[in-house]
Amino acid sequence: MTDLNPIIADRFTEHLEVFGKTMEHMDTIQEIAYRCKAALENGNKILFCGNGGSAADSQHLAAELICRFKKERRSLAGIALTTDTSALTAIANDYDFESVFARQVEGLGRT
Repeated sequence: MTDLNPIIADRFTEHLEVFGKTMEHMDTIQEIAYRCKAALENGNKILFCGNGGSAADSQHLAAELICRFKKERRSLAGIALTTDTSALTAIANDYDFESVFARQVEGLGRT
């Protein structure tokens, strides 16, 4: 049987390297957090998108805003732009795949 330990160790090492590089962008991450907080406080919503596995991540993030995450609080407006298959396929068909999120932002971003 193949020893998977080196492969697993490589993945963990890669993960730690990526996480370490993320720390270099703390100022940007903080600014994004402040802007999201301000948007929600002003009655706006956060729109999430992603492709492939990141589409699932966007749905998870939106669900955490709507639900409660770690503590009880009011529901916050979060929308994943990856869930409406009719909109996704219509936009991709009538325009192009590159427009599937932009068109939704145009329609949902300020309503």
